[in-house]
Amino acid sequence: MRRYVYNVDKKSADATTTSNEVVTFDDHDRLLAVAWVGDHGKNYEVAIKTHDGRTPIVDQVSVDYYKMGAGREEMILNQNIQNNQIRLETSFETGADVKGQFIFTVEKN
Repeated sequence: MRRYVYNVDKKSADATTTSNEVVTFDDHDRLLAVAWVGDHGKNYEVAIKTHDGRTPIVDQVSVDYYKMGAGREEMILNQNIQNNQIRLETSFETGADVKGQFIFTVEKN
């Protein structure tokens, strides 16, 4: 089992934007869990999809949905992934800083 960190750093003055990025987990092909640790202004949404972007693992939701703390634990996913990759589709809206990390827990099948 291993944890991967995906950093997010958006400034309040940054332009409203969407992104579509592939995240690779070396030779790990099972996504166990994900969590968000950080701050945001309710202006950042994320969807987790298969590496090709065709099948959602988690539909686009506010980053609050992934947040740890106040009795919330990691979001358990238990998904086999192809090519040791997932796709993160994000939407950022100007107006507040977003600074934190997604923590992905993965393992080898």
